[in-house]
Amino acid sequence: MTTYFHSSKVWLWFFYIIFFLTLCRGFSQEMESSSIEQKAKKGFHHSFHDVKRYAQMFESKERDQWQKPDRVIEALDIKPGYSIADIGAGTGYFSRRFSQAVGEKGKVYALDSEPAMVRYMKKEIKEKNLKNVVVKQVDPNNPQLNNRSVNIIFLCEVYHHMDNRIEYLKRLSSALKRGGKVALIDFYPSSPYGPPSKHRLSESEVIAEFKAAGYKLLKKHHFLAYQYFLEFVPMEQGS
Repeated sequence: MTTYFHSSKVWLWFFYIIFFLTLCRGFSQEMESSSIEQKAKKGFHHSFHDVKRYAQMFESKERDQWQKPDRVIEALDIKPGYSIADIGAGTGYFSRRFSQAVGEKGKVYALDSEPAMVRYMKKEIKEKNLKNVVVKQVDPNNPQLNNRSVNIIFLCEVYHHMDNRIEYLKRLSSALKRGGKVALIDFYPSSPYGPPSKHRLSESEVIAEFKAAGYKLLKKHHFLAYQYFLEFVPMEQGS
């Protein structure tokens, strides 16, 4: 009888310990999720109204060397006829290249919230007669994309500027066509280029935010020296 009660107590303590550890793990995960969501609420706000100054930087030959735009286009595996949303398109550095990649039957949406950048892009697109590019000024919190309208959503060096990033990403998923993806390029914390270090996001932070928004990491590219280059798909699509 004594042995039986002793054994029962051991099992009881065992279950108590398992329950306690499970509770602690759940609390830890909840705290981690809360921390991720809290940090994602505030981006780095910065004006780009001095277009002439930023155009010299964004369109420089020096940038071409480390940005490797042709390799980026190749890595994205863009098909003729694709629709691409270039969010935070700036001077249209990638939008113009997307225009060539998607061809006459494709469409590029060059979107930016800075009025001066939008004016600059409209002039450039008109001068280059890129009829498959739509330039549009959008709200910083709303890209104004129709449901199931694009194959690729492209975010280059813009993600760290966004407020409420997790909610923003959730809205983006509805704009993707079946099989569509979100591609993101941003600066490593140690990069000699980019925003002030305190406003940068690490690769792991970005992946955590996308996961919290319901995405799965599809692919990493490693050919950019100063930036991480990630592709994501909605969870239900990546399963």
